[in-house]
Amino acid sequence: MNNSPKNYEPLKWRFDVNTFRLLGRELITDRITAVFELVKNAYDANATEVVVSFSNVNNQNSNSIISIKDNGTGMSFEDIRDKWMVVGTNSKRKTLYSDAPFNRRFVGEKGIGRFAVDKLGEKVKIITKQENEVEWLNVKIDWDEYEIKAANQQLTLFTDVENEYTYSDGNITEHGTELVITNLNEPWTKSDIERLYKELTKIVSPFYPLNPPFNIYVNSNEFTDFTKRLVEVDIVKYASHTAEISFDILKNEQDTLKFDPLNGKIFTEKVPIKSFGPVAMNLFFFNTKAKRIFNQAFKGDETRIDGLKIYRNGLVTTPFAEYNDHPDTKRDVLGIDKRLWRDIFNRISTREVIGLVAITKEENPLIIDATNRQDFVDNNEYRELKKFIIEQLNIFSEIKIYERSLRQEDGDNALVKAEENVQSFSEAIHKLEIEKPDLKLALQPLKKQAAEVSNSLKRGITAQKEAKQEYVRKENIYLSLMSLQDYAIRLSHAVRTSLGKTKRMAEFFKNKFPNARFDDRFKEYALLIYDEMETLNKVIDFMLSYAGSNIDFEDFSIKQMLNDLLFRSYKQTFLSEKITALIEFEDDLIINANKKFFEDIFQNFVSNSIKALETNDSKIIKCTGKIIDDQFVIYFSDNGTGISKDKWKKVFEIYYTSTAEQGGAGLGLFIVKTRIEALHGNVEIIDSEFGDRGVTFKITLPFKKN
Repeated sequence: MNNSPKNYEPLKWRFDVNTFRLLGRELITDRITAVFELVKNAYDANATEVVVSFSNVNNQNSNSIISIKDNGTGMSFEDIRDKWMVVGTNSKRKTLYSDAPFNRRFVGEKGIGRFAVDKLGEKVKIITKQENEVEWLNVKIDWDEYEIKAANQQLTLFTDVENEYTYSDGNITEHGTELVITNLNEPWTKSDIERLYKELTKIVSPFYPLNPPFNIYVNSNEFTDFTKRLVEVDIVKYASHTAEISFDILKNEQDTLKFDPLNGKIFTEKVPIKSFGPVAMNLFFFNTKAKRIFNQAFKGDETRIDGLKIYRNGLVTTPFAEYNDHPDTKRDVLGIDKRLWRDIFNRISTREVIGLVAITKEENPLIIDATNRQDFVDNNEYRELKKFIIEQLNIFSEIKIYERSLRQEDGDNALVKAEENVQSFSEAIHKLEIEKPDLKLALQPLKKQAAEVSNSLKRGITAQKEAKQEYVRKENIYLSLMSLQDYAIRLSHAVRTSLGKTKRMAEFFKNKFPNARFDDRFKEYALLIYDEMETLNKVIDFMLSYAGSNIDFEDFSIKQMLNDLLFRSYKQTFLSEKITALIEFEDDLIINANKKFFEDIFQNFVSNSIKALETNDSKIIKCTGKIIDDQFVIYFSDNGTGISKDKWKKVFEIYYTSTAEQGGAGLGLFIVKTRIEALHGNVEIIDSEFGDRGVTFKITLPFKKN
């Protein structure tokens, strides 16, 4: 039985005075996001007009003021007391839509956006009134005073703060809210206000017209360019390619983009609506020519082409509202630019595409803004949405490859055609010399000039071929180095783990040795430390293979390379182990790559097969290759112990091994995967060609380099 104490006092949550700092300037990281949050509140209040005004802000002083004034519904005293001044109030979560005729889906639901004012200034005055009320309510909040009182130990709890309020006369028809922010934290220059203006142009989707409208104005008493200047939504111009996808809820159909390499056209296919819900997208891609035109039109404005943004019910979501001065330090919310280092030549960056992704609260409830405004809540639905968006962008990667191929082909054809025309011209002169010998002397200068032009064109054709080969060589080197970066990132985590285990065991030796009680533990740890050191040694050897080997690329036959490897390098091993090696190639492929790196792939396969065949009576390693469509496919098999299906993907992870007792370090197949992906290829395990025994690896390589 529970007995309450005599002087029972219930325990309640209370908030320290520093809470408002955590919810304000420390949670909202920049001024642009702060203004966004406050403008969104005006949208939720059914405003048709909101004016963001800057007075005397160029030089920070006591007269500096930022005001955000709207003609929305306004607030009553009860609204201020029970909603605005309640942290995390859920009033908008209970009522999802604003009053008719607006019927706007509320965009602010967490109840902390109002603390954005703390990011802008120390003091705020709220002037608000509802229609049919006769007085304006004026509430004063001084954030700085809270800290002063807390420092003097006059105040410890946020909820104990008392805020002054008064009433002033008003017209019965007037309504709305004005936030007057003073004691600004930072000055605002003209360029700061210009950047704010540009970001506010993106707050409403141009493909989601609001009726009644939501007009935003920016005003300044110091800069004439901003005299109640209307924020006009950006219209995308100069794109070389556009694409649009939609959905049909009733049919459970979602559009997805596809590319036809035969005619270079984008088209859509229908797929079932994904787990994250239906989305609409408008995409604008800028090829090299379009980017040049765009940059001329918006000269000096590097941020104009800036990737995709997600809009919810017509308004930009908060993670895309944050502004950064330098494009290189902008947050890559959707991870578009993070993909570039894997294939910078073909993948799309945020400086090549403008896109609008339209979602709604109703149909995409699990795509949720994170409380810190920096990203979305990381759940399966959001990860699937990002994957879907990247799949749509990959269509423009295919366009880049297609157009580059056309340009190369056109350039080749133009040179060849010109050389043919010059040759025809020379033949015509020669024919004319025969028919009219008296013109021979006069035609000599033309004949000589035609020969010189012909030689120049031949040199040009040769130089172009060499330049293309050099481009491919450099691209391959770059891709190989990028694959090393992927390896190094994962490796750093794995090495840290390995060193951590070694350190703990070494500390045990340091603290306990010698001690007969722990002799068995000492032996066990000594073996484990040795194994960890062997693993790290293999890791270092692999890294040094990049640094120490000749990274130049060369043309070589895959079939010949495998013949040399299996029938020469491993000849003695196969004889001693009684292993039969078979190579059956229907076709061959001449590849331009680093031969040493390519040999690494199959040396790892062979090494794994030798271990897997140890207990077999009949031991077979088999390698076959053939061309399928535009790919060269290699199957590498053995009839050993095999790999269970649930581990088919896991075996390619770093440090995963099923042969630890045979010295496996868990690096071999990770190296294989790294090397093959550097060649734009793919490796996977499929059903074994030996039936219920053994394993078959399928390696797919691009047959023709674009």
